[in-house]
Amino acid sequence: MKIMDKSIKCAAPFSCPIVRSALLLGDEWVLLVLRALFRGPLRFDDLQKLTGAATNILTTRLNRLIEGKLVEKVPYQERPLRYNYQLTDAGRGLFPVVLELMRFGEEYLPCPDAKPVRLRHADCGKLSKPGQTCSECGGPLKLGNVTVEES
Repeated sequence: MKIMDKSIKCAAPFSCPIVRSALLLGDEWVLLVLRALFRGPLRFDDLQKLTGAATNILTTRLNRLIEGKLVEKVPYQERPLRYNYQLTDAGRGLFPVVLELMRFGEEYLPCPDAKPVRLRHADCGKLSKPGQTCSECGGPLKLGNVTVEES
């Protein structure tokens, strides 16, 4: 069954938007692809390097995200035909969700060997903990005014 198959009737549990979203996003590779694409449009090879995904896994996840209308392929070269992958408006709309997943993971699922993720808030120039607002100035963290830095 395809994740976004139009033939699926919105009956329980598919009537729940949380379940439908989890079916599309509930995979570590999908989240790693989204995280990478928040930086901007990327080529397949760049996505592979940033995510560490094998070719078949990355292809499958990109197809799922394209089918779910979160990612689109845009040609950057005609011969041979090559594409950049970029987020759609719906994909960019997931940025606050991913920030909250980052915050949750840092707070409730600590990994002693991992460096904490910090966000550089462009509006104040300071490092912020993940969340919806800058932990330093209180301003909103949004796509376009933050960059990810590992401490």
